[in-house]
Amino acid sequence: MSKVVITPEIEDTQRYEEYENLLIQKEQLIKEATSYQIRYTQEFGEQICANFELKIQCIKVKKSIGYCRRRMNRGLSVDASKMEAEIEQEMKSYYMQLGTMQEEYDMAQKAEKIAHYESLLAKRLYRRLAKLLHPDINAMTEQDEELTDLWNRIVIAYHQSDVSALEELEVLAKRKLEELGAEGIEKDYSDLEERIEQVERQINNIITTEPYSYKEILESAERTEAFRETLKAEHDDFENYLETLKRALEEMLRGEASKIVWLTN
Repeated sequence: MSKVVITPEIEDTQRYEEYENLLIQKEQLIKEATSYQIRYTQEFGEQICANFELKIQCIKVKKSIGYCRRRMNRGLSVDASKMEAEIEQEMKSYYMQLGTMQEEYDMAQKAEKIAHYESLLAKRLYRRLAKLLHPDINAMTEQDEELTDLWNRIVIAYHQSDVSALEELEVLAKRKLEELGAEGIEKDYSDLEERIEQVERQINNIITTEPYSYKEILESAERTEAFRETLKAEHDDFENYLETLKRALEEMLRGEASKIVWLTN
């Protein structure tokens, strides 16, 4: 039996194809991560927002206690309206964060479920387009403004599984490449191993961090229910903590508390 010898050129070609596939896999994982983020927010967003709102109330009361304590230690009276204005200013970033969380929950509730067939077709179209226009595969994409715009639109359409848009963009991409006289993509084999390792690290980072890691919770009914119970317990803890803080503040303002016990989360 004759022995097959792989020449460096063939090996480079195979490794470059692996590099292309890794780039495509990375984008697919990013899309999946986005999907898990939406599902996670749909499942738990309402409770997470409610918990954070309670946390904000706890922070506000703690700031009020701190304000009163500083004034009283200096022998000064507490101006309620001034205290409220100062603390509200300090709380603005928390309110903005809560608003963003609530907006994300509303958007997730409106998100449409993509048919499985359409998702597969979009993936197939994206693979073809990525091998034509991905900036790390085709240097012309970053050099031409129109190609850059087409590629950005392709990524958005792929994340939305918009098959119709991808089909139209494929026609436009091929036409533009023809106008530019691109007969074939010149492949850059320099630093190939380093680039492959970099993409592999990026892929590993995606699959081991949020929101992709939400997959473990969402794809197990037992874990989904357990996490829901965890959020409910957290809500109860915040409610109890808030009541404790309110009592401490009331006692301080009445001048009945000789000692304030500072609680931590």
